[in-house]
Amino acid sequence: MLDMRRGPAQVCRLSYTLCNVRKYIKIHYFSLKEDKMKMKKIMAIIIAAAMAVSLAACGSSGSSSSTAASSAKSEVSSTAASEASAASETSAASETSAASAAASSAASESGTNETAGRGTETTGMNTGSWAFIDENDPEQTAGTIFEDVDYSAGKQYHFVLITDDDELLEQQMYEAYQATQEKYNYTIEYSTSDGDDELFITNLQTLIDRGDVDGFIIQTNSYFSDAVLPILEEAGIPYVNQFTEYYDPNGKVATPTCIIPQWQSGYDSLEWICQHYTEYWGDVDKSEIGLINLDFSVSQPLHDRTVGINDCFMDYIGEEDNIFEIDTYALGEAYQMTLQGGYEPVTTTVSSNPQIKYWMVSSCLEYYAQGAARAAEDLEIEDSMLISDVGSSYWLEEMAAGYDGSWKCCIAINNYAYSTPIVLGLRAICDGRATETSLWPTLHNYFSDNDAYGTWRADYSIVTKDTYEEYLAGIEETYGP
Repeated sequence: MLDMRRGPAQVCRLSYTLCNVRKYIKIHYFSLKEDKMKMKKIMAIIIAAAMAVSLAACGSSGSSSSTAASSAKSEVSSTAASEASAASETSAASETSAASAAASSAASESGTNETAGRGTETTGMNTGSWAFIDENDPEQTAGTIFEDVDYSAGKQYHFVLITDDDELLEQQMYEAYQATQEKYNYTIEYSTSDGDDELFITNLQTLIDRGDVDGFIIQTNSYFSDAVLPILEEAGIPYVNQFTEYYDPNGKVATPTCIIPQWQSGYDSLEWICQHYTEYWGDVDKSEIGLINLDFSVSQPLHDRTVGINDCFMDYIGEEDNIFEIDTYALGEAYQMTLQGGYEPVTTTVSSNPQIKYWMVSSCLEYYAQGAARAAEDLEIEDSMLISDVGSSYWLEEMAAGYDGSWKCCIAINNYAYSTPIVLGLRAICDGRATETSLWPTLHNYFSDNDAYGTWRADYSIVTKDTYEEYLAGIEETYGP
């Protein structure tokens, strides 16, 4: 049996094994649900392989996307290359992976992932966890904005935001934490591995050994939980996850986490386009409308968004054969969480399917939506493509620069809607008013009715250029400094 506490190298090797085993199980689990979807998965793999061969032959410098891709994030660390060989190490981790994927799929299909309002005109606002909290119950309000606590009278804690990436969103989250330090009486430190999983483990262990950290804010992809959780549990330092929940072998949530409901946010990201496309295209034949859905299959939460996007398209448009789901993870490192991961797949798919006259594009991440927007410009199809996504940092930059193209809307989450619940949850644990397992007791229901840990659902909204300023200002008033 491999002891995950023996050091970073062993931990990361196990992480890579689990990563690839999960990826394999998830792809086949969802693709076997229906024959048509199975064929689309097979076609997606063929397209991905053909694209990879084409790019290798032509060279990235000669690609038509070279200009658009120049602003993409740096590629994932070369340590990820070991995933290819690790894929053959099919250890007992497959049981954990299967449980996680199956539980997530069941949650998406059964509606436990907050599917209220599905298929109806949306108000645009998801009020997160408020409806689940009794403001008069001290146990329920511990670690929330409803709690009456004089933070200035308590101990000043030192928290660390430790992330596996260092993009605009992570930097903005750090700024959000900095802005509320005085209000909630804590200090914040930022540590990032910038895509290097082994460095993340090294940084985490170094911070633990330093002895002055009171609480961690953890951000990694869910596949890395098997490496991170044993270290956190051994250290005994309070922690709350940011953005992505971890799972136990039974597929239940294994960490207190501040998230958005993944399936629902994916569904909502496309719904505005489905409700308003006639304003741009008129009453067109639905058989001529296609969906490009950009996935990152190795992350179960991000894949759940992809499932929600597909479900929305089927509810409103109903043309299953016109869904083109592309796994950017399978395309290789250059396409994983980068602008190029949206640009190339959209360009290839549109060019290969002239029978589709109108395109909807939605993605689990904003990098891909920004790449799709650049592709629409280069293909000169901005009038026949409508783009949305889950995530708003880059979309807001586009709005500030005067952009008025195909990227019409997105799921926006004010950063304070994440940072403040996380800080208050950590403070409640550190102060002894809650434990990791008792925090947010009415929210132990993300994938089942008895998750061991609570998941705070952050407020979010689908926004357009006409609505985003009002939404962001309202959330800042509630959660900001």
